[in-house]
Amino acid sequence: MSEGASSVPDVSERQPPPIPVDGVPIRVLPDDLEPHLSEMELVADIWAADAREARHVAERAASIAALARRRHIERDRDFGPLGGPGLDSRYRQSPALAEVSETFVSELALIRHCSEQEAEMLAVEAVLLTTKLTGTWNALYEGRLDVRKMRALVDLLSSAKPDVAAQIEQRVLPHAETLTVAQLRDRVRRALARLDAAALDKRRAEAARRANVSSQALGDGMSRLAIDLPIPQAAACVDAIDQYAQMLRADGDKRPIGVIRSAVAADLILRPWDTSRPPVTAQLVVHAPLAALHPAGQSQPPAEAAGEIVTAAQCRELLEQLDMLGVRAAPAGGCVQVAVGDPLTGRLIAVATRSELRRAAGVRRRRTRRGKGARTSAGSTPPQDDGPGLRPPAPTTAYRPTAAQRRFLHIRDRTCRMPGCRRRPGRCDIDHGIAFADGGPTDCWNLCCLCRRHHRIKTFARGWRFELLADGRLVVRTPSGVSRETRPPGWCYEAEPDPPWLDEEAPPDRLLC
Repeated sequence: MSEGASSVPDVSERQPPPIPVDGVPIRVLPDDLEPHLSEMELVADIWAADAREARHVAERAASIAALARRRHIERDRDFGPLGGPGLDSRYRQSPALAEVSETFVSELALIRHCSEQEAEMLAVEAVLLTTKLTGTWNALYEGRLDVRKMRALVDLLSSAKPDVAAQIEQRVLPHAETLTVAQLRDRVRRALARLDAAALDKRRAEAARRANVSSQALGDGMSRLAIDLPIPQAAACVDAIDQYAQMLRADGDKRPIGVIRSAVAADLILRPWDTSRPPVTAQLVVHAPLAALHPAGQSQPPAEAAGEIVTAAQCRELLEQLDMLGVRAAPAGGCVQVAVGDPLTGRLIAVATRSELRRAAGVRRRRTRRGKGARTSAGSTPPQDDGPGLRPPAPTTAYRPTAAQRRFLHIRDRTCRMPGCRRRPGRCDIDHGIAFADGGPTDCWNLCCLCRRHHRIKTFARGWRFELLADGRLVVRTPSGVSRETRPPGWCYEAEPDPPWLDEEAPPDRLLC
């Protein structure tokens, strides 16, 4: 009996799990998705997932193209002759978006919470798929073409004539499933060279017109410098850098050859040995809390260098190289400024130089005559008085901000305040949240950094709304009704915990016993 009784499972073990309350999400783990499938069934699931992804991308492209048609280029007439795009913006504009308002890319970036580069790529892709490359769109919607191959076709056929693009689609799409992306690109290039060689020349001309120099963050405190050059010039530059690096290696440099090449390239651009030319000062902005500058500190919060996150140790190493760890003299052409923020909220209070810090603290130097017979008491210290302290720059009655206000706003905002935009403050305008003509003061709480493109959208574009709140938040609302907001980077994004005495002073809850 005892053995039989012990084999009966407990009743509590057979009870079903409790039903979750409405609105509570059910946590699903990867093993919960059919863990006992055969290998062929798993392969089929992979294929099905690729097909679903392709259909979703096709549906998204159709929706983006439909919204783009509602943002016709005629809306840009609101900008007038003085509010149009600049020369560089006109050069970089994609021909596929020639009939679409320039505000659409910014609107799509806010809708998808992505960068404007990604939004422009999706907009171009959507317009081409729904107009010139309908065969590619149908294959994508049916799941016969994956997303990577679709983007290869869009990239290569964007400059082709519509009839040529249709012929190439008829040739390559039936076999696209059996080709890799590289093989598909080669087949399309051969067909283009045979049917429309001018399209390849047009692509090369457009690529040359979009040439630029950019920096791409790689993480771990490193960044990649990218220079767009024609193939012969790029090959010549790489060969010259390698020859100089091999010379240094032959002279006894034991560093890895890649590190030597990077150092050679930087020296060739900055030319620290050339004193015959006018000096060019490169500006490096470092945002570092005081705790990150002290090597013996318990807390090591991260810092920022050129807008990228770096560790406290790397920040100290950089400042040591600049001989600025003790906040001493700045390099030639540079300056040292101290930003003072609220330790609880992270909100910027003031920006000051070393001399302004002394005046704010009330520290005065005693003037003594160094003449014959002058005496100084040993161990005497300069008198210290209560200084005026630091505060944000005072408002001005003029339309243009003062130099102190510009310095404060550049340090506070660090980039353009448009959600997703990372253009540096040196390339931005200082804009009034409440227009100066409408009575908005030229005060720091009513000012923010906006790049020229987003400044024009705020001022002229139809249906857009920008609201700068007194606490520093900028709320942007698109014509389609999507709202996004940004805070100055100095703000603390992690909410402070409630103090322990808060519950004691809160009024009692009558619903609790």
